Amino acid sequence: MKWNLRMVAAQRDVWKASELQRMLAEAGLVISAGKMSHLWSGRPLTVRLHDLDII
Repeated sequence: MKWNLRMVAAQRDVWKASELQRMLAEAGLVISAGKMSHLWSGRPLTVRLHDLDII
């Protein structure tokens, strides 16, 4: 599976990982800086289904 979070975020005018991290926190998903870095870089180690549902 290919991970394209940056591309999808850009399509929604979200250009910074910190901005997405804030938006996810508002939706109830608090992500550490390290995990956010992995999600944003395109190489997440794991993604829980619950987290993916919020994203």
